[in-house]
Amino acid sequence: MKYLFLLLVFISVEGFKTNAQVIENVDAVKFKQLVDSGEGIILDVRTPGEVARGHIKGATAINIGEQSFATKVNLLQKEKPIYVYCLTGSRSVYAAKYMAQVGFKKIYNLQLGIVEWNKYGYPVEKDEATVASTSVQYNEYSFSKLIESNKLVLIDFHAIWCAPCKKMAPDIDKLKVDYKGKAEIVKVDIEANESIAKLYNVVSVPTLILFKNGKQVWSKSGAMNYDELSSIIKQYL
Repeated sequence: MKYLFLLLVFISVEGFKTNAQVIENVDAVKFKQLVDSGEGIILDVRTPGEVARGHIKGATAINIGEQSFATKVNLLQKEKPIYVYCLTGSRSVYAAKYMAQVGFKKIYNLQLGIVEWNKYGYPVEKDEATVASTSVQYNEYSFSKLIESNKLVLIDFHAIWCAPCKKMAPDIDKLKVDYKGKAEIVKVDIEANESIAKLYNVVSVPTLILFKNGKQVWSKSGAMNYDELSSIIKQYL
């Protein structure tokens, strides 16, 4: 809660910089239309407990009350529309204002929160118990060995809380199987490997980087499907 207070202070001090056209407050009907379009990123800023009890399918969960909120939010793609919500709209509006100030292009805020979403009977998902991350950690030496020991290596920089990353995961797993012996497909948790992410200028998730003989030959920020990634890999085999 102390961090949330500091965030509110930042917003109040920097509020004059917010472009009102960047943020649009919408009702649940409009919000569902936006969500169903699949064009943007759904962002739930409630606590993990609230999220587990019921959230909109495909939502990325980043608790606005946590100290890591700003760091995580700034890893989202700023050029994509953001569909943000909380319980009643009181927290999401501050999240929207913060995101507008740090360069997000368009933010839609569910004005009355998931309470209104539930009122209309729109679907929600419930989570099972969260499993602790067992992500592999690399240092500069071990990462260099990884990309140099294989002719072609595709790195998927991701985060466990990133919904687009989760959506892309089955395609990444299929690529691992289909290109076994031809290319190495490796998932790298950006939070467990901050120094590696910084070294390769990874500023959003997912980010995909392809290495050939230890040299970076291609990169892209944002989710891609199996066919798109397979086509890229084939170009460099």
